[in-house]
Amino acid sequence: MQGYSRTLTRLISSTRGAMTAAAVGGLITACSSSTDIGGSAPTQLSFTTSSVASNNSSATQVPITNGGHTLDLTQVTLTIDRAELKRVTSNGCQEDEGDDDHGGTSTTMEDCAEVKVGPTSVDLPLAGGMVTVPSNAIPAGTFRELELRVSSVRLKGTFDAKAFDVTIPVNARGEIQFATPLVVTDGTPTSITVNVPVNTWLVNPDGSLIDPNAILGSQSLLTTVKSRITASFRAFEDEDHDGKDDHGGDRGHDG
Repeated sequence: MQGYSRTLTRLISSTRGAMTAAAVGGLITACSSSTDIGGSAPTQLSFTTSSVASNNSSATQVPITNGGHTLDLTQVTLTIDRAELKRVTSNGCQEDEGDDDHGGTSTTMEDCAEVKVGPTSVDLPLAGGMVTVPSNAIPAGTFRELELRVSSVRLKGTFDAKAFDVTIPVNARGEIQFATPLVVTDGTPTSITVNVPVNTWLVNPDGSLIDPNAILGSQSLLTTVKSRITASFRAFEDEDHDGKDDHGGDRGHDG
């Protein structure tokens, strides 16, 4: 009788385990399908450093000479923690915002369906052209902005022939709105280009140049450069990969 009881107990326990696993599996499947509304499309995320004013993806950014000083950037590396697309409307999904530029732990309501890139480092193409980073498929839908989280920017080159190698702790989250909402259809490849005009970071309104070797030694100068970096990003749809907005829009950082 005792043997029968032990067998019955093991059978009940095994059945409960199977039921629990099935329930969890069903929940995971349901969550996955909710994020893949309307299928998905392959995507390409590229970066360029062309000046918005020049509207030329092959425009050379450096060197810059003014007031008897010469700035020659030879390498600019972005360290990107995350890049995400945000839908025009939210479906009530929660996203952890604990790693934003304020270091908080709050959560905000956002759409689950996002394309994610990062963490990764990107060497910007200073001599023109574009560089592309790997990304996953974009779920079909309409997106209002690209959220880009940049932890640091490394600058290498010379200022008046004196070498510099400076890493700026940006730690910022930029919400870059599309001038025209990005519409993604199921199975149709989509290309997004982020314009990062690095020549604006170290040039003052009067045209004078900032010596990168002096940035980390001055809090006010560091704040100025960080602000210029985070304000410079501009994202747009670029299906023909020419470094120009397909819709002719001109909206920059809006965070």
